[in-house]
Amino acid sequence: MTDTPWEPPLAGTEVEHLIGALDRLRATFRWKADDLDAAALQTRIGASALTLGGLLKHMAINEDYIFTQKLTGDPVGEPWES
Repeated sequence: MTDTPWEPPLAGTEVEHLIGALDRLRATFRWKADDLDAAALQTRIGASALTLGGLLKHMAINEDYIFTQKLTGDPVGEPWES
């Protein structure tokens, strides 16, 4: 067992490193946004149009795109298609 389970493996395949890196990003985001309600996820800070909810959607669509279209060649599909 490692002291930092969210870190990618030091040795392993490219897929294991990719999944490890994604797990680290997911754990970090979850740690920062876990206790927020819908209103807090829609809050904008300063002049930025970015919200945590928008960032979560961005992360989800990009993960789906990479794992579906880039790795398998299949179209991304719903809900991202529309």
